[in-house]
Amino acid sequence: MSLLNRMRTSVARLRAPQVETSCGPARIYVTNWGGRRLRVLDIGGTFQSGTYLDEGWCDVPFPYLARFDAIFDAGIPMRDLCMLGGGGYAYPKHLIAHHEEVRIDVVEIDPAITRIAREHFFLDRLQQAYRTEQTGRLGLICDDAIRYLHACANTGRTYDAILNDCFVGPSAEERLLLPEAVDALRACLRPHGLYVSNVISALEGVKSEPLIRHVDALSRVFAHVCVLPGSQARRANEPNNVLVVAAIMPCALSGSIPLFDAV
Repeated sequence: MSLLNRMRTSVARLRAPQVETSCGPARIYVTNWGGRRLRVLDIGGTFQSGTYLDEGWCDVPFPYLARFDAIFDAGIPMRDLCMLGGGGYAYPKHLIAHHEEVRIDVVEIDPAITRIAREHFFLDRLQQAYRTEQTGRLGLICDDAIRYLHACANTGRTYDAILNDCFVGPSAEERLLLPEAVDALRACLRPHGLYVSNVISALEGVKSEPLIRHVDALSRVFAHVCVLPGSQARRANEPNNVLVVAAIMPCALSGSIPLFDAV
């Protein structure tokens, strides 16, 4: 983002009214993003989600969200998905619009966030345009992610992939690294399933601790763990969005870096 656009974004943020959420005050405003008008959900000065305001309202606005599509390159069925953390529902919108074979359950703990998504990020338009209530392709679940995973594990509900975009401010929800949470994740995946988690971390060096924590926690129960860099243009020793992928069975994802494989 250019200096001028950063200045305009700062002004827009300061002028935007606050909306109370469980994570603190949120602001919704419009900025320029790659030459397109983008409405953003800003909590604590951090972009939590966004939507384009043109005909590409179902397009993913941030590169790391597009990287979630790597699950479709693994050569395994991807029909029944779960996403932890709704935000502005940017990736679920993309899935419904561009992968007509997919259904997805979205678990969002805060009803205020889902209301914001309906009113400002085209969630209502998505439901109407793609008839998701009639087809059952989009499940909206208001619950804590860990509580939902335990409920699924107890009832035998499983998914082809579980995608995690849960954040508390600028940091990933690390309660999902607790042993009981990782065990529940494993129980909720089908044998070929993938768990994909968005993490803000460097790939190497002193700022890679968040990535190391995720790999250590997941490799306890998953035989295969790799990472998908969110942007090839960023330095490996600087924090960036990276996707950590954990699998029960071997999987090959284009551009992935193996971090752990059981011998």
